[in-house]
Amino acid sequence: MKKSLAAILAFLLALARVPVVAEAPAISCKVAEINEYGHARLDITKEEFDKAGFALGDIVTVTAGSYTGDMPCFNGYYVDREAPMVHVNPYLGSITLCVNYGSFVDLSGVGEGDAVTIAMKEEGGALDIQEVNNLVYSDERADFASDEVYTNFRAVAEGRLYRSVSPVDNKIKRARYADNLIRQAGVQTVMNMVNTDGEIAQLMAEEGYDSPYYRELYEAGKVIALGMSYDFTAKEYVEALVKGFTFLSEGETPYLVHCLEGKDRTGFAIMVLEALMGWSEDQIVADYMETYINFYGIEPGTDKYNLLVKKNIGEMLLYMDELDTGTSAPETDLKTAAETLLLENGMAEAALKRIEAKLTE
Repeated sequence: MKKSLAAILAFLLALARVPVVAEAPAISCKVAEINEYGHARLDITKEEFDKAGFALGDIVTVTAGSYTGDMPCFNGYYVDREAPMVHVNPYLGSITLCVNYGSFVDLSGVGEGDAVTIAMKEEGGALDIQEVNNLVYSDERADFASDEVYTNFRAVAEGRLYRSVSPVDNKIKRARYADNLIRQAGVQTVMNMVNTDGEIAQLMAEEGYDSPYYRELYEAGKVIALGMSYDFTAKEYVEALVKGFTFLSEGETPYLVHCLEGKDRTGFAIMVLEALMGWSEDQIVADYMETYINFYGIEPGTDKYNLLVKKNIGEMLLYMDELDTGTSAPETDLKTAAETLLLENGMAEAALKRIEAKLTE
């Protein structure tokens, strides 16, 4: 009897020492919305996502519509072109299934209300990529040295061309400051790359709207609303760019080009305009990266700075010039490349010459 009890106790003690394997995190949810870019916003929040056991830098397996595959969880678009990812929005707290420069709907066939499951594939499997790319900025004015830095506002060509965050959409809390700065600069013609006319009207009708100068310009017919996507390689993107530049060419300077943050869509448009003005690659890169210095405090020469140059403005320059990967942009004539891009996508030569003259006179 004593031997039996001893054996049972030994078995129980051994069992107690067996490690308990925790169940891998998983969450079931639904598609709450398909946005204008074909991304699928889910009906869960970042707080719920975190509570389920997921974190930035994890690799997860997603099943949605006809799609089942692995993708990383990032708070920015740190994947390659046309690669899928889970976007954990640091400002809105939303969880969205995306394809960088593509459509998750096209990839998966998923629609609003459809079921989605997310399961852990590799905890922290892409954490190194998340950490080197991590880009989150403050919404507080007090955290920035000036209104200009806060709004990413600056002269590209003093008295002729400016760039900034949106002075009409206050989503990132900077519209009123930007509106004041474009008034001080005497901006006369605006190229809005992100909104449609309907969206602008809706923004202006919102309670608390406080950008009177932008309203004045819009009501005077001095703002073109292009409602463009992020994908600068898409034909409709360049055609919209041509439409916007033609509008600028017919308007008075100073010009303003903006999207929401004045970073991606604006970055490409300004790059083309700078090339038309005869800027060198080094000058174009330095102006583009000023945005990342303003918003994120990224210092030139750091690994993160160099990575962003390569992934963002470097890809834009290569695309504009239709170069093979590995070819150096300085070996080419960027002004000719910019002119060719616009002319081949429908810009009249007279309009092109007119805008070049107004930017360099």
